[in-house]
Amino acid sequence: MNIPKRLILATLIMALFAPALHAVDGILGRTFIILFIMPRIHRFEFPGSLVHIMARGLNGMAIFRDDEDRSFFLSYFSSALKISGYECHAWTLMNNHYHLLVRSTDLPMSKLMRPLNGSYGIWHNKKYDRRGYLFQDRFKSVLCQDQEYARQVIRYIHLNPLRAGNVKDLQELRSWKWCGHGYLIGASGAIGGDFQNRSEVLRRFGNTEKKAVKRYLEFLDEDIGDPTLAGILSGDQYAEIAISHKGLPAIIGNAEFVREALRKNKHRIAAMRRFKNDPEALDMLAQKVCAKYKISGKELKWQGRCNARSAARREFCAKAYDELHALVTNIARYLDLTPPPVSIMLRQWKESTLKIK
Repeated sequence: MNIPKRLILATLIMALFAPALHAVDGILGRTFIILFIMPRIHRFEFPGSLVHIMARGLNGMAIFRDDEDRSFFLSYFSSALKISGYECHAWTLMNNHYHLLVRSTDLPMSKLMRPLNGSYGIWHNKKYDRRGYLFQDRFKSVLCQDQEYARQVIRYIHLNPLRAGNVKDLQELRSWKWCGHGYLIGASGAIGGDFQNRSEVLRRFGNTEKKAVKRYLEFLDEDIGDPTLAGILSGDQYAEIAISHKGLPAIIGNAEFVREALRKNKHRIAAMRRFKNDPEALDMLAQKVCAKYKISGKELKWQGRCNARSAARREFCAKAYDELHALVTNIARYLDLTPPPVSIMLRQWKESTLKIK
């Protein structure tokens, strides 16, 4: 059956831009070529969540060829964390992929990951004189419930070098530079001090540093029988990771956590849309707060400590966040700040109200 050359050429051109291409042959004795341009699925995320992030080299190629590559990647990662306000709890760099466990802010994950993967990809291509994509598709992410589920994901990430055969046992893992395990247990010369939140991880294992490190090591050792399966997640949890590799939203947690996560994510999207259509909401709140503290709108944006301006700013942030459901990024933009100072003021307000009670 002859197919017009123009149709073949048009199909090839469109295939470059269409994520999915389907050809249907022999309908009514003719050949029809149908292109479906599939929309990108919204990534599942909400502020303050724990997220397991993964990225793999294109077609399984190595993304880290030597220690210089790994060091540069971590320097970019550290900078991206500071800019975005995200926290790193666990991490591992393998030859052709990496794992990160981070706690998010109001900023979407793309604000952390796009500069990270993009900047590293440019540097890597320049170093090795190559062109084209370095990573396979978009980065993958799995929303993770805190406490026991988070402990399991931390173990899964930090035992990756053992499963892959990079180290023989926990003793060798202690000195393996390219994962967060060494820094967690306080190993000499371990990497992670400038970007990994050690205290937040250890609090899940004990109320003192010594007890937490001991229990963390015991927790890892409990799941080391066959080293190739060390720290492997349960069937349901591993299935969620597999789902994420297909670009679909994935969650590790119990049924209640899943329902709450869905509710929060839906609420976050609604809040973003509402404030896009109602830019005067923060202005009205600012007027009320300024009247209460007898300051001007300009003074609300001035920095200060232990005075009326600082108290007004904390209350403004708290009410914008709690009552108007404004995003931290929107509040920060209104006050001419970056998100981290707003997060600090929200925490200070919460602590002060608890003390009053």
